[in-house]
Amino acid sequence: MFADEGFSGSLDHTQRPDVKELMRQARMMPKPFDVVVVHEDRAIGRKGRAFWPWVWELQDLGIFTAVVVGDYDNTTEEGESRMRKAADRAEDELIVIRNRTQGGIQEKAELLGDEGAYLGGNVPYGYRIENKGVKGESRLGPDECVCTGDCTVLHEADGVRLAAARFVATLSYEAAGDDLNRAWYRRKNGAPWDYGSVHNLLNNRVTLEALVIHRGSKDVILDREGNPRYGQPVEIKLTPILTPQELADLAAAKAKRPRRQTSKTFVYTLASRIASPCGRVYVGAGKSRQGDKHGRSPFKAMRCSGASSSVPKAKRCTCPIIRAEPVERETWRLVKKFLQDPEELHRMAVEALAKRQESGADFVGRLKGLDRRIAELEESIDLMLMAATQQAAARRLTRPEAEKYIVAMTAQSNAELADLQKQRAEIERWKEEVASVEDTAAQLQVLAQKARARLGDKTLEEQAELFDLLQTEVVIVGEVPSRPLGRPCQAGAFFIQRGLTVPHLTDEAWSRVADIVPVFSPRFPSRDILAAFLEKARTGLSWKALDVGIPHTTLMNHWIRWGAAGGLEAIMERLEGMPGTLPPDHDAVTVEVRCTVLPEALLVTPTADRNEAPETSEGSNAGEIRNRTEQPDRVAGR
Repeated sequence: MFADEGFSGSLDHTQRPDVKELMRQARMMPKPFDVVVVHEDRAIGRKGRAFWPWVWELQDLGIFTAVVVGDYDNTTEEGESRMRKAADRAEDELIVIRNRTQGGIQEKAELLGDEGAYLGGNVPYGYRIENKGVKGESRLGPDECVCTGDCTVLHEADGVRLAAARFVATLSYEAAGDDLNRAWYRRKNGAPWDYGSVHNLLNNRVTLEALVIHRGSKDVILDREGNPRYGQPVEIKLTPILTPQELADLAAAKAKRPRRQTSKTFVYTLASRIASPCGRVYVGAGKSRQGDKHGRSPFKAMRCSGASSSVPKAKRCTCPIIRAEPVERETWRLVKKFLQDPEELHRMAVEALAKRQESGADFVGRLKGLDRRIAELEESIDLMLMAATQQAAARRLTRPEAEKYIVAMTAQSNAELADLQKQRAEIERWKEEVASVEDTAAQLQVLAQKARARLGDKTLEEQAELFDLLQTEVVIVGEVPSRPLGRPCQAGAFFIQRGLTVPHLTDEAWSRVADIVPVFSPRFPSRDILAAFLEKARTGLSWKALDVGIPHTTLMNHWIRWGAAGGLEAIMERLEGMPGTLPPDHDAVTVEVRCTVLPEALLVTPTADRNEAPETSEGSNAGEIRNRTEQPDRVAGR
């Protein structure tokens, strides 16, 4: 038995889950059934495009359709004729129903516009539906707290006030959005706040004038003359959320706010630093970052340089396009964590010169002893030269014979002197190496201390500059983050952000939370709806793709009103420690990062710290960097 509760009859069979499943089974061999029975003909579809393709495909499969009301089927010509008339009648009824419905909505808007009438559709942020389901009594009112005790739910009216107050204090839509997110406020669709959404919230007529314009959007259906088909726009007056003083402060803050400076193109921090499968490197795709009307930016992609249009078509590579943000975030996390670890930096400095000789010797004492021996030997050689010269003169040797005699007499002493001088030079070099290690280690420790303060809020441009200084090279290990998968799953994000597993809603788990789970719907058990929320978080599937026997629109509405508003917080407090599975993180990526660390290059930078004077340092160390995290395959090196 298949049902289509909650789905419009104007949708075709590919958009109705149960009918879609029926067709999947109908295509099986051998056929599981020969006839499909519907209660009434309009249940097949309210429009011809929804009615006939389904009936025809069933006929092609050798399956016929029977209608209970009227007691007929399409196995005969007479039955097909009755079905054609029924399809036309169902579409005519749809038109009549739509006209009556829209006319009633228009009349309600005109009569109750001053009372905040709710006419269906999206509810603006900050408001909720009062008297929902009561015919003629539905109104839009501020989503204020009406609890008698301690309230555990975030109310949207408070979110509007917080957004306005934070914008007045910071003059920044981004900062106001960050504060809303930190306070766990979410938009109607469960998504976090960003520049565009906060901008729209604080600049729309609902917030500023407490007005909703019925039939005022560009999507209103028009007739041939260009006029709205079902009536003229009507102003719906709502109860204001912001006081006149708050609105005045908001307007003054907007006037003072400097104009937003936004780069027209993306900043790629790792351009030409990510190795591609074909042996080349990834570069920015060069797409504009001019966002849509909501302030959202398009897909930030990187492609292999071997796929450039400048490369002949026959020689272009097939390396996949990658999403830049996950790779950039993970690389920045690894590099920042490494540069902020004094012990790891010190270990790298010591290991880089671990093979030096005499690292623990008393270089100063040895040099003094060598200097003394060298001075004594030089004095001995001088005396030997004087004696050899006198003996050569007494023997009346020629000049060449005298020089040969003197060289022979002092050869052993000169060889010994050369050995001592060579040894002294080596000890001097060893001493400098040890001093270099100590100096470099000190530099790296200073670098780590400064990195903790300096690397917190680096812009993308500053991150790219640091990657250049480090001569960073990146290799993606395993699966490449490819094209966007759509809007991130907010149910999954709840668990990912807190590092929680998604619990299985067993009988024991349900017994712990049954008393605090609200009655979501009179048609579906609350346990099934909660289980659907957890299933979405566990799988990352879209609402529409969930196969839980509940219409996806029903699940979405209850999630927005309860789950995205903080309902899972109390649930997870009671289910702490219960068995579960990790949610899928589609942004997870493993990378190998190799860098060259030159402390003097990192410490001597004019923009390193705006509050301190530039520092100078000597020495450098280019050594292997290993990031000791829970992932042993994540390595940073020279």
